[in-house]
Amino acid sequence: MNGNSISLSAGRKERELAQRREAILDAAQEVFESVGYASASMAQIAAKAEFGVGTIYQFFQGKHELFSEVIARSIERYVSSINHIVSEKRPWKEQLEAYIRYNLTWIEQHPEFHRLIYEIFYSQIPGMASRILDQFRKIRQENIRFIKEIFHRANEEDPRYDPDLMSLMIPGMLHSIGDNWFLGLLNKKPTAYISRTLQLILGEDYRD
Repeated sequence: MNGNSISLSAGRKERELAQRREAILDAAQEVFESVGYASASMAQIAAKAEFGVGTIYQFFQGKHELFSEVIARSIERYVSSINHIVSEKRPWKEQLEAYIRYNLTWIEQHPEFHRLIYEIFYSQIPGMASRILDQFRKIRQENIRFIKEIFHRANEEDPRYDPDLMSLMIPGMLHSIGDNWFLGLLNKKPTAYISRTLQLILGEDYRD
């Protein structure tokens, strides 16, 4: 076997392992969202992924690590989408609307994810809350950075916004909508609040 054949074989093996790892994470996320972290078992995840339990342990040390990776992957996908929004060349108001629309749509479409976060922070799972908190710190930092950038641009047109305050207020509003949606306290879907949220932020400058 020549060097090229060995290289191709190694590359194929790496792709297969990466695909298997993703399949395990997909199965784990489905199980966690269905029954919760506490009730989920490695056997359930293995069955959903159609692998043996031993195969799962080849990739992850246990349920703690697997759950942490599921959350990290969701956060990475969220941050990637936010970065895509901010990288698009469009007026700042359109970027703000895209940001709010994306967040409220995500909240509406992922109620099970919100439930998992509640379970972690309000249950006594050793070490898990602090591990997940580090990941949520990353997502909060990205949100703060993005919103500040939007309102620094806004102030180039009309210097009346406080970017620091906006970077605290807007995530707080969206988080509150998410909490109340999860708890069943909203009489409308989260996306129904897009226009009103923008009106509160922009006032008379907002045009639906």
